[in-house]
Amino acid sequence: MATFVLSPLDDHGHVNPTLRIARVLRSRGHRVVYCGIPDLETLVAPEGFEFLPVLEELCPKGFQAEMLARASELRGLKLLRFAREVQRHEDRYHAALLAGAFDKPFAQLRPDLLLCDVLLPEPPLAAHGAGVPWLLLNTTLPLRQEEGQPPLTSPLLPDGGVASRVQLRLAWWRATYRHRLGLWFRSRPVSHLLRLARHHGFPRERLDFDGITLKPWGPELVLCPREFAELTPPRGATRGEYLYAGPSVDLERQEPDFPWERLRDGRPLVLVYLGTLPYATDLDARLFRAVRDAAALRPDWQFVLCVGRKLDPAAFDGGAPNVIAVRRAPVVSLLRRAAAMITHGGFNSVKECISLEVPMVVLPIQYDQPGISARVVHHGLGVRAAPASVTPRTLLRLLDEVVTVPRYRENLRRLRARFEEAEQQRPAADVIEDFLHHPRRPAARSAGPLSSSDPTARALP
Repeated sequence: MATFVLSPLDDHGHVNPTLRIARVLRSRGHRVVYCGIPDLETLVAPEGFEFLPVLEELCPKGFQAEMLARASELRGLKLLRFAREVQRHEDRYHAALLAGAFDKPFAQLRPDLLLCDVLLPEPPLAAHGAGVPWLLLNTTLPLRQEEGQPPLTSPLLPDGGVASRVQLRLAWWRATYRHRLGLWFRSRPVSHLLRLARHHGFPRERLDFDGITLKPWGPELVLCPREFAELTPPRGATRGEYLYAGPSVDLERQEPDFPWERLRDGRPLVLVYLGTLPYATDLDARLFRAVRDAAALRPDWQFVLCVGRKLDPAAFDGGAPNVIAVRRAPVVSLLRRAAAMITHGGFNSVKECISLEVPMVVLPIQYDQPGISARVVHHGLGVRAAPASVTPRTLLRLLDEVVTVPRYRENLRRLRARFEEAEQQRPAADVIEDFLHHPRRPAARSAGPLSSSDPTARALP
């Protein structure tokens, strides 16, 4: 049996998609070890998985929550000083990686495969240096620049017209110009990645500077059917190599406690969840206030607000009698009872709504959420609105539409069946095991695109 090392970001949205995969691999007799900074352990230990920490001195447990709390409290000159402190910490982080921080798991575990988050570019480079095959795990949709597809940072729904094509080019320019400038002027992230690649003998031409994120060129495991990911039919071969698999939605994971006694039977339930990642603005707080005010206008409904780690639930809880606000919520259990969900458009939240046939009101705030919201609209699974323009009455109008118009649940039912079919025909664990036995390495970008069926693909060294 094989040893797999999983290295996701230490966030629920990046860990939750891996749990089902890890359980299936473990049930087949494989050894599964999670590896990352100590905060990751709090997310995987309750599920019973092995954990190997790295960078313990630089990033002790609770470090990121402390940094977030400090950043949210500072203003003006103090915030500028804090930013410089963060930059110095980043320099120490880069130095630790060059000194071999990610070499430890490969030397200690001798894994057969690294399954690494697509947003973490460093572990695959270290794996390359150790001679360990690696597969990128994409917990959202493809982030590379592909013909006819808008970047996930854009809400654009292309229609093939001239105006749409111009908008598409502008959207990609906005999404990638910082990386291109960073490559030309050797920004700190680019210089760090180039040094690390050189240190581990990773070819420079196999680094991608044309997508939304900086990362190595390599096969990506995408956890959804291909037809959900693409807004337009593909034109020719893709630049990246995407291994589409079942959605890997984990509906059996451990969930936090909740005051279930406060819910009232027979009332429509609206779950409001805007993700777990910290926000750079106060937009999430404004949206929660809008929901609280909307709840006061609809006393015969119930609203559960999951406000995350940045906000204080007491600021929203009980503002109206039909509002329950908590820091963390049992999202899956609540979705099983929900009439609708108000969501930021995180990929995991959208997949869970599809799996449980819950129509959505999407308020995309940042990152990949505009692009995910475009898929929700494209497939007729819900509606969306610009967060900055949302008012309580706007929310109620949008909620009434998704709850009362039958086509939203019909589309959800259809896509749920497709998700279940994909999970049965091509579960992620099967794709990973196949890749383990037949690993592939894409050629350098200049050599042209490589598809997953290309017979010239070579094994990783």
